[in-house]
Amino acid sequence: MPLRTSFGRSTRLLAGFLAVSASAGLLVAGLAAPAVLGLGLTTGDSVVSLNSLPASLDQPTLSQQSRILYADGTPMATFYYENRISVPLDKVAPVMQKALIDIEDNRFYEHGGVDPRGVARAIVDDLTGGDEQGASTLTQQWIKNQQVEQALAALPPNATPEQRQKVFDEVTVRSGIDGIVRKLREMRLAIAADKKYSKQQILENYLNIANFGGGQYGIEAASEHWFDKSAAQLDLPEAALLAGIVQNPTGYDPVNHPDAAKQRRDTVLDRMLQLGDIAQAQHDAAVAVPIASMLHVQPTPDGCAQAGSAAYFCDDVVGQFLDDDAFGGTRADRLAQLYRGGLTITTTLDPHAQQAAAAEVTSAVPAGNSTVRNNKIVNGNVVQLPGTSGVGAAIVSVQPGTGKIVAMAQNRTYSTADDAPPTDTSINYSTDAADGGSGGFQPGSNFKPFVLATWLAAGHSLYDTVDGSERTFPNDSWQYGRCEPAGTPYTGKPWAPKNAGDGEGTSSMTVLHATADSINTGYAAMENQLPLCDVAATAQALGMHKAQPDTHNPTGKKSTDLTVTPSMTLGIDSVSPLTVASAYAAFAAEGKYCTPTAITSITGPDGKALPVPPSTCTQAIPQEVADGVTYALQRVLTQGTAAGDGLAGGREAAGKTGTTNNSVAAWFTGYTPQLATAVWVGVPSGSMSLNGAVINGHRYSEMYGGTLAAPMWQAYMDKALAGAPREDFTAPLASIIGTPPAPPASTSSPSSLSSPAPSQSSGDNGGASTDQPSQDAGGAAQAGGGSAPQAGSGQPAGGGQPAGDQRAAGNGDGSAQPAPGGTPQG
Repeated sequence: MPLRTSFGRSTRLLAGFLAVSASAGLLVAGLAAPAVLGLGLTTGDSVVSLNSLPASLDQPTLSQQSRILYADGTPMATFYYENRISVPLDKVAPVMQKALIDIEDNRFYEHGGVDPRGVARAIVDDLTGGDEQGASTLTQQWIKNQQVEQALAALPPNATPEQRQKVFDEVTVRSGIDGIVRKLREMRLAIAADKKYSKQQILENYLNIANFGGGQYGIEAASEHWFDKSAAQLDLPEAALLAGIVQNPTGYDPVNHPDAAKQRRDTVLDRMLQLGDIAQAQHDAAVAVPIASMLHVQPTPDGCAQAGSAAYFCDDVVGQFLDDDAFGGTRADRLAQLYRGGLTITTTLDPHAQQAAAAEVTSAVPAGNSTVRNNKIVNGNVVQLPGTSGVGAAIVSVQPGTGKIVAMAQNRTYSTADDAPPTDTSINYSTDAADGGSGGFQPGSNFKPFVLATWLAAGHSLYDTVDGSERTFPNDSWQYGRCEPAGTPYTGKPWAPKNAGDGEGTSSMTVLHATADSINTGYAAMENQLPLCDVAATAQALGMHKAQPDTHNPTGKKSTDLTVTPSMTLGIDSVSPLTVASAYAAFAAEGKYCTPTAITSITGPDGKALPVPPSTCTQAIPQEVADGVTYALQRVLTQGTAAGDGLAGGREAAGKTGTTNNSVAAWFTGYTPQLATAVWVGVPSGSMSLNGAVINGHRYSEMYGGTLAAPMWQAYMDKALAGAPREDFTAPLASIIGTPPAPPASTSSPSSLSSPAPSQSSGDNGGASTDQPSQDAGGAAQAGGGSAPQAGSGQPAGGGQPAGDQRAAGNGDGSAQPAPGGTPQG
């Protein structure tokens, strides 16, 4: 460094020191002196006065990491601009405190915030051409870090790294007039701080604000990152390493620059020995420890990608927190809280259930080994296009009676990258479009239980008979009801719903049979006796809504209200799996519907609770109606379209298969009293048929809800409920079940009312008492339910699989086209 430059800097430093220490020769006295700092501190006509510099600095709220936790308190993800965990001084090992003081400011307990000896030493070093000395005490360093933190906090939450670096450079400038003024400001503030705070408070504040390298701020985050232990557990060599890093966090990074880090660590140990804080034996033992053997580096990723299979749920939690005004402040305020506020967000996700869901959905439908030809549906016809598309799958579970989301998984890897491979996406197949999800998927016959609930609420019973023959329903046979003006006629085309199996719907049948074997024509006959608006109202009271808004609803205005048309019984509106699981959870909770919720609590860094909007629960349908629906849906698993997919140990369960036109989507949604789960399988990128799909090495000539979704549900539920007590459903009222019809003379008497009775009419497709053999996924014929495929394997077991329900989602005129806006979106 040229002597002239050194002399000029030293002169200015000396002038500042003299001004600050004027009068008494001690630092405190300089606070009241109206001295003018000359000797090069003038710029033009301006003069920097000591009294013009601030004498106090408000402590900014330190930026701390926020954490999202599973329901059991285990970590899911962290969010931060600066990875920091503030801790009190008594949570920092004493040896760490000693190491830092010894190397950075060994007169810390003697001076008044600014050390005259340090300033004098810096002047001598400058005049003699030695290394530049900052002459900064721990107090001054704390003040500097406070100013940096205050400036960074003023940036918008989404500030770029370049913006943050610019602010840092401006606050920490070292050269020219600005550098001298900054140094003097630090000195004045340090003296004031030393009068206001105890030494212990200052040391604690410094330890929590300092940069310890590797992107870690504060001693606790640094200790957890570098050594996988708390700051209270640090030993001598670890403390010396961390104390050395603060001088140059980048240059002394022990991973990137291990030799420099060791040299600096040993310098700290030498200083501690010199000051008598450690013995020679301690020093020698610590110096002998290799840097590599000390480190147990823990990654500190930022954001939801670190959450693994829970990343889509994590993203949903973040979206809820940012978008809901109920959490307080503006969206920008909430974003700043998430990344700077040290929040602890505890969620509803159960790690055991989540692990089971992720394992099942990825093993049954592996993303890299599940494809289907691009056989797009055009005007109701299958048109084969070049190439293939990946088959998607999702599992989502909700706790009945609370709305808590227990599991949410899909066979994709979470990624927000623009160039992500086909197996990666940021789109959550389980949620609505507004929540970062897809445009939804048609549920097919998963919608039928809402028609059944409306049927029972209207005074009908499960053993009532309906005409299930295939026929055309004339326009004037339908009634809208309360959602349309009185007398409004149905204006759609005459509807002629079809069934999937030959011989189905050729005779009258009980509602119980139509439900178990999912007879489209039987359900059309039921709906024909009900106001269409009542069916829609029942479904919407149970939370059913479109995954994204459109104008196909009674108001004609853009909304998520359901389309009111006869074919809605076959699931024509695109909905999310979470919506369906939450609706079925209401059946499990005896008619009590709870809005799905993902967050149970939020606390600040001080442990105080922040407001969390609760799940809203209502008695959406009468208990006796819900019990009747459950009674009917139990038969689906014992004798219907999912026969053989009941749960282990005889655990009571109920559910419903669902398949759309041309097998574009296949569903199974089922529940126990403790857990409701929806399973969806389909092509998220468009309305492509799953027929002919090759999944996990097996080709499925036909895909129904009972083919793969139902066994996936079974395998997952058995794991998720393992160890949980068995709970039974409430038996429905006798009036809900009704009186069984007289059996044919050649058959035995019907079963008692305490358990589902066998089907009483022929033409069952996939039921236990079928008269027509069903075709399994591989093409083998069988009579009766047979055995289910191996759970999660994607392979049919010997004996075949029930062919599934009668599905034909239509647009109200009997065609195979989806309803307007009903094409699945990915």
